[in-house]
Amino acid sequence: MPHPAPAPDAAGFHQRLLEATLAEVFGALDPGLLAALQPRLTTLELAGGAVLMREGDDSDALYLVLSGRLVASRAVAASRDAPAGETILGDIGRGEPIGEMGVITGAPRTATVRALRDSVLLRLDGADFIDLLQHWPRAGLSLARKLVERLSKKRGGARRQRYVNVCVLPLQASVDGAALSAALHERLAALLAADTVGAGDPSSTRVAGHTRGSVETALGVDIDLAEADALGEHRRLLHWLDQQEAAHALQVFAAEPGDTAWTRLCLRQADLVLLAADADADPVPQGVELAHLAGEARRIAAHQALWLLHPGDRRRPSGTAAWLAARPHLAVEGLSHLHLRRGHEGDAQRVARIVAGRATGLVLAGGGARGFAHVGVMQALEEQGIEWDLVGGTSIGAVMGFYAATGLPAARVRDLSRDAFRRNPTGDVNWVPVMSLLRGRRLKRVIDDAVADAFDGAPDVEDLWKPFFCVASNCSRQRAEVLVRGRLSEALRASVSIPAALPPVLRNGELLVDGGTFNNYPVDLMRAAGAARVIGVDLSQDDHRAIEHADVPAPWAFLLDRLFRRRDARRYKNFPSLGTTVVNVALMASTSHQKRMRDLVDLEFQPEVSDVGLLQWRAFDRVVAIGLEHARRRLAEPRAQAFTRPGRPAP
Repeated sequence: MPHPAPAPDAAGFHQRLLEATLAEVFGALDPGLLAALQPRLTTLELAGGAVLMREGDDSDALYLVLSGRLVASRAVAASRDAPAGETILGDIGRGEPIGEMGVITGAPRTATVRALRDSVLLRLDGADFIDLLQHWPRAGLSLARKLVERLSKKRGGARRQRYVNVCVLPLQASVDGAALSAALHERLAALLAADTVGAGDPSSTRVAGHTRGSVETALGVDIDLAEADALGEHRRLLHWLDQQEAAHALQVFAAEPGDTAWTRLCLRQADLVLLAADADADPVPQGVELAHLAGEARRIAAHQALWLLHPGDRRRPSGTAAWLAARPHLAVEGLSHLHLRRGHEGDAQRVARIVAGRATGLVLAGGGARGFAHVGVMQALEEQGIEWDLVGGTSIGAVMGFYAATGLPAARVRDLSRDAFRRNPTGDVNWVPVMSLLRGRRLKRVIDDAVADAFDGAPDVEDLWKPFFCVASNCSRQRAEVLVRGRLSEALRASVSIPAALPPVLRNGELLVDGGTFNNYPVDLMRAAGAARVIGVDLSQDDHRAIEHADVPAPWAFLLDRLFRRRDARRYKNFPSLGTTVVNVALMASTSHQKRMRDLVDLEFQPEVSDVGLLQWRAFDRVVAIGLEHARRRLAEPRAQAFTRPGRPAP
């Protein structure tokens, strides 16, 4: 993995970095402001995992990030439903201020901030900060704009994670970490080189790769000796790494499997640690992971994700839950694990896109039998060579979404889903409707068989080749529930169990029903999961049909009309059935949310399926054809073609 030679003037580099950071926060610097600022700034070196400030502390100073990355979190009090913990507010990177609001308002710190990795900060005493704002009000205006920008991003949804320094850590000696790092570096470099974002800034498309040997050769330093010489060679090494970071969009560090000085350095520099492991090995943490990254010994705060390696001919992953259970600190929402089949280029490219922040998410909305249109859209996307890396869905969108996460070709997905829905999943009437109008046994068989036919056995949600989530509604807590763990068939049934129509699913002592009640089109959740671009399939219809009758027909009249008249000749064809009414009511609460989600989609499909009944399961081929033809027309439009071209800009 090649990298540029180090710049000769470390002092000059850090002065330029200082001036660039100050300009980023305070705006254009006139000589007077720069001269007033510099003597008041104190340099603070913070080791990875160290705490900068704690929630509730006095707001005595403002900090500016010169290099590195930190994370802000807030304590969450224990409740009846959950123990005490913390919620992550976001990452803080180079050029960003920390603690400015507390200094301005005089209020205590509102969050705990700790270093994700080795970081260098500038400290400005609170009194000096206020004095500067009084003498240079334009600097205060620039800072206010930066605050408004930060708040706007918060309101717009979770900020997309952006990794700069990626460390590949092999967990077993049998895993060739150097080869994995080199391959990842190569694909990241090709990916960023094809991206038009920041084309005027070469650093925005450059990727560096570092091994112990390459760094020692470039600097003429022994890593082991440098670690012991904290004020000499080690400082020079860190300064050089700062230079490399400023010159590149991404860096890949190839760590060693043992607890060596080089591995410790890699871990302290990382924003993301990829735990590369043989999927068939013992999942219990050991060695360097146990010493630094897991349990009570965890000292590295960087984000971690499993990178599980499988034989190239494996049909599906298995046992992922055991790996994640042994590492409860891994993210439940967002990136927690990746699967890679050896020799499978599609898997390797997907890992690169996710790591680079270029992942494409596919979001499939709920809508009963209209959801068969999802299959047609997927086929059209495949015809254009459009890949998706993450999948999320609600209700029937969850069922079709699981197919999308298998990595199976569209033709196979079409055959499997057609076979699965040959039986009417809502045809078992509950003659004693205490909890639901339907017994739900048919639906269970349909989903269980669908999962078993696509994958042998009974996989977990985690055992899909592509990261997947589905949405259910938690009746016990009155909230949406994002399902990313546990039995796949159970999660799908929970997401599709229409309230009152189908029995709820009991999961971990809580009742779950159709996710459409809260979030029928989870585009916001896909953004939060890290998708840079989102492809969405929305099945909601904006049409309104007036009913030309003075009154609702009697039950017997409605039944006779349905039984003895052709569909086009029915008197009461505009009156919905009981099942359709129940489905519509279940979706009504999230209708306004669904409309708002359209603004967050980069490429959206809205097939015309209003003529298809929500429970018209026999219309499979017709609905798939509607989705396919709509998607083909949509993809032929100029805007969609711009989305599919190489070098397309990310949003």
